[in-house]
Amino acid sequence: MTNPKAGRWRYRFRRAWSWPKPVEEFISLFLISPSLHIFCGESGLGDVRVDLHLDADVKADAFHLPFRGECFRTVLADPPWHLAYHLRPRIIRECVRVLKIGGRLIWNAPWWPNSRKLKVKEVWYAKPNTYRNCPIILVAEKVSAS
Repeated sequence: MTNPKAGRWRYRFRRAWSWPKPVEEFISLFLISPSLHIFCGESGLGDVRVDLHLDADVKADAFHLPFRGECFRTVLADPPWHLAYHLRPRIIRECVRVLKIGGRLIWNAPWWPNSRKLKVKEVWYAKPNTYRNCPIILVAEKVSAS
């Protein structure tokens, strides 16, 4: 879509709280069912989609997921990048709690999900063409029990 008042600049618009299609296609390669997507926004990825504010399968906050422990083979998380430092370990602990041993955590954030229960397997980044945040996608395996 082109904005006629934008002069020489062209803008492409998409729904808020969603990833561009190529990003969703790339991330979908790592999903193993059953999968949980927390902070899902408008994304259709994941067998179970959780968000506090948007139209998701389950409305819940990521600090208190309403699932039993070790019930998902994949947890996909795109937490708020500005999340306060002292809250970050709580999110990671909750992701690890619901993830089966041998399962995958797919993490999209500019900060590392530190946990002795996770072993990082792959790190991917997208090099932007402009001066903006660089998306980092980390794939980790749960190696020990919650």
